[in-house]
Amino acid sequence: MKTFSVRRILPVALSALIVALAVRFLQHGGMRQLNIADVVRSLHEIPISSALIGALLSLTLYGALAVCEAIIAGVVAGPVSARRAALGGFLASAIGRVLGLGTVSGGAIRYRLYAAVGMRPLDIGKMILLAAIPYPAGLGMLLSVSLLLQTDAAAPLLHTTPALVRGIGLALVAMHLAYLTLVLRHRGPLHVGRYQVPLPPPRLTGIQYLVGILEVTCGAAILYVLLPAGTDLPFTVYVGLYVVSILAGLASGLPAGLGVFDVAIVALLPSLPPAQVAAAVIVYRGLLEAGPALLALTTFAAYEIWWRL
Repeated sequence: MKTFSVRRILPVALSALIVALAVRFLQHGGMRQLNIADVVRSLHEIPISSALIGALLSLTLYGALAVCEAIIAGVVAGPVSARRAALGGFLASAIGRVLGLGTVSGGAIRYRLYAAVGMRPLDIGKMILLAAIPYPAGLGMLLSVSLLLQTDAAAPLLHTTPALVRGIGLALVAMHLAYLTLVLRHRGPLHVGRYQVPLPPPRLTGIQYLVGILEVTCGAAILYVLLPAGTDLPFTVYVGLYVVSILAGLASGLPAGLGVFDVAIVALLPSLPPAQVAAAVIVYRGLLEAGPALLALTTFAAYEIWWRL
């Protein structure tokens, strides 16, 4: 008979709670004001220039991730070329972002590409781990900066007090400083119980943070440029709300935070018409997720066909 520990049940319960709250907001909150016709009308009102800027930002985002993967391949020093690593970084990021659990789904793609040229499973695991660091690093840094720079503006939007917002921001900064101190001072792998966790060298850590900040900033900017013209919300405040919405989507466990991110961003932008925000999110998902994922799947399928011929 199987026994269920709190550690196993808690993540599932948390995901279910977040999804339930999102559904409740859909039924009783601002999303009930949505009308499909209004959303469609708002889609047509989004300027082509805004969509083109969003596409350029998406290209910049995935380009940075591809370059970062190539740098990681050089640090691991395996048989994977920079070109193959860049391809793996794009494919894993684009497909993993849509499927969810990016480290797992993206890791499977990396394993397929890198094992084909003889990279050892241990080194592939190192690449997967090192490639997973930039995104949470960028989320944490930008959230902390937003909360500390725009405490008074963020507090009412997050339905909390300025003191708590400032405290969260300071706590996040302390966490990142602790991690950076560990990377700078600790030599060799970090022992966690029975496991050894390799720490990246300081230079790579700096690159990971820069790429992570760029990734999150570009993602946030894609949606920001698609929001209705005349939006008076400062970008520094908006970034914090965007990151909170992303974290809610990640915690839900749903692929790409589907539905949960959308509900959260609408709820955190109450001054904007819900239909216009929903339309912006649809285009945002197309530029950041659906479009790149379709290109990545097509490229990966072509690679598999070519490899087998």
